Amino acid sequence: MFEDDEEDDYKMSELEEWYDNNFGYFRRDSKTELGVTLDIALFYNGIYRPVMQELAPQVRKLMLKQFPLIGTEYRPMVLEHIDWIVSRAGHRMLMNLYVLIQDQKEGVNLREKYPDFNKWVDFYARPPEPPVPDYSFFEKYPDLSASLTTEQKKEIVDEEYESKIKYFYIQETTKKEYYDIIQPIVLKYYKALQDLDYDGWIIYAVEIREDYEEYKYRCEHVETFIEYEFEEEDINLEYKDFQEKFTIKYRERWEKEHPSNGTE
Repeated sequence: MFEDDEEDDYKMSELEEWYDNNFGYFRRDSKTELGVTLDIALFYNGIYRPVMQELAPQVRKLMLKQFPLIGTEYRPMVLEHIDWIVSRAGHRMLMNLYVLIQDQKEGVNLREKYPDFNKWVDFYARPPEPPVPDYSFFEKYPDLSASLTTEQKKEIVDEEYESKIKYFYIQETTKKEYYDIIQPIVLKYYKALQDLDYDGWIIYAVEIREDYEEYKYRCEHVETFIEYEFEEEDINLEYKDFQEKFTIKYRERWEKEHPSNGTE
């Protein structure tokens, strides 16, 4: 009875709870040791916690700059969700970098572990090329092409190009601003990253990009949520249900902005 009472009163520490929530990152084929090891404790206390604590206020500030509509929100459930987004920035990246460092310690061949490694080199590790004027559209529609002058074609292509290049640089600036916040903090605390080899830096590039894409997607979701005046409880809708409700709201707005004039 006494032992059962002790077990009932036991409360996990913050470190143990964090370990349980992220257990999947610590499972390795090379060892069977379970529980919080010294290496894991050092990572949590010396890297994970200080990075996340220093990162959060900067991410929140950046979020309000890049997605200003979020700053107009006041409903408790939505504010709680926004706090959650801030708290997750950097989490996935740090956990996967821990896995990467363990892989390097054990001499894991990253090209064998990740079948798409060579594709990642092009997609993640090389700067994206800005768009260029594209005349291929007219090849698909020869009748339209024949009816337009060279000057008219150029005007159409230039207009489309201007729109694409503007979007490209906005997206690249948004990404760079996020990188400029998270990267110096991670590198400041996670000294072992300095010893990564070429392949290791490719995986690093993958992880920081994926972390950014998660942050951007979540922020865009909340902006859409606010812009289209969803109900507070809708913040917890599953993706499919949210998309269905968004489709209805989008159609209603379009019809309101483009009222029928009674003609076909």
